[in-house]
Amino acid sequence: MPEADPPLAENCQRCGSLRLRSVQAAAFPNFRGGTSLSTTEVGTKCACPERSRRVRTNSRILHYFTEDIFVSDILCYMKCVLFIVDAPGPAEFIAPVIPLLKGELEIHLLSVKSSPTEILQQHNPTRCDTERDAQRYYTELKPEVLVTGMSSLLLGPFVVRRLTELAERDHVPILCFQDYWANHRHPQNKPIMRAWNTLLVPDELAKQLVLADGFKNNLIVTGNPAFEKFRNVNVGASRLQLRRELGVNKNRFVILYAGTGTPQSAEADERTFQFLSAGVRMLRREMPDLIYIARAHPRDEHPTRYKELAPDLKLLNTDGFSLADDLLPLADVVVSMYSTNLIHACFLRIPAVSILLREAGTARLRAVGLSDFPPNTVGATVGIHEPSFDLLLSALRRIRDDSMYRNELAKNQEAYFPFHKDSATVRVAEAIRSFIA
Repeated sequence: MPEADPPLAENCQRCGSLRLRSVQAAAFPNFRGGTSLSTTEVGTKCACPERSRRVRTNSRILHYFTEDIFVSDILCYMKCVLFIVDAPGPAEFIAPVIPLLKGELEIHLLSVKSSPTEILQQHNPTRCDTERDAQRYYTELKPEVLVTGMSSLLLGPFVVRRLTELAERDHVPILCFQDYWANHRHPQNKPIMRAWNTLLVPDELAKQLVLADGFKNNLIVTGNPAFEKFRNVNVGASRLQLRRELGVNKNRFVILYAGTGTPQSAEADERTFQFLSAGVRMLRREMPDLIYIARAHPRDEHPTRYKELAPDLKLLNTDGFSLADDLLPLADVVVSMYSTNLIHACFLRIPAVSILLREAGTARLRAVGLSDFPPNTVGATVGIHEPSFDLLLSALRRIRDDSMYRNELAKNQEAYFPFHKDSATVRVAEAIRSFIA
């Protein structure tokens, strides 16, 4: 046996073996293991032959060979964890968590369709748009843990469901995370709830809705890491900057419509936008310099619909901004059916209006057992529940003219959408570590 210390090495995430520091490998030509992680690599190379079997286990075995001696010791391999998301919400939820887990886990990240893939771009996801590809990837990878966002794709592809079924069949532990209230009730999610060994939810309301549907496994309130990016936003300063960039006078009243025109909600979204647009036409008689912006949902398959539906309203061109999130501080009020952007507005303390017409937003919420958009029920957003222009214009005028009304909305937003001292990102990372341990 060599008298020198075994060389330092780290896991090769491609083949599952450990990589040697090349400057030390020559002294140990038959080395196939390692003693620690190296943060100061010098020209690493993979130490294992391509033919060697990939080994993954809770305890990892350090082993190296001389001509006739085998030595083993117990260390710890990184577990192979498959992450899957199929919509912007779950992608934004998990994106800030991944950097906290790199180096601890062998992470494989799948994304469905373009919008979550773009959000996770810096983490190099593999795009997987069919159930067949999902099955092939799962079979080749053989993950030890599945971490899945709750699916938002009512019309498919049902990649999340298929991976969950495969993991359940193979007794692979499954952790699911929820980014929005009651979406566990969607038909692609409800049948697989039993398979989630642990479920992370954003708040107490989400927890109560899940419990009401008979969920019996481990349930943890973590908060939503996606919202923490708004913690340090200076809305006033950002508003001035955005208005300078877009040539908008600081005194002009800006309405931003956040679309929810996903494939399953496009018709309801169009009805809502047309109602709001009719109100904007009326409002412009008294405010001819009103600025109107409409942003398509990231999964909208017809993102030019608003320009086509209201060509006379001269929507402000904001195509230079990839996400509506980046534009929120520009607005004096954010309007939508039930877009997550309304929740973002609550965290930014920006007035927000939720339009829930009977055959549009209200019908969509009732499909998951909600009678109203939750922030409306606590006064954090303004709910419009009938096609009344008097109600709509009254709300918009009060937001424009009544500082006490705006302050009351902000007070409710702060009460029900606070930034907690402990980070949701850290809480989610800790929950995943605990689950995998």
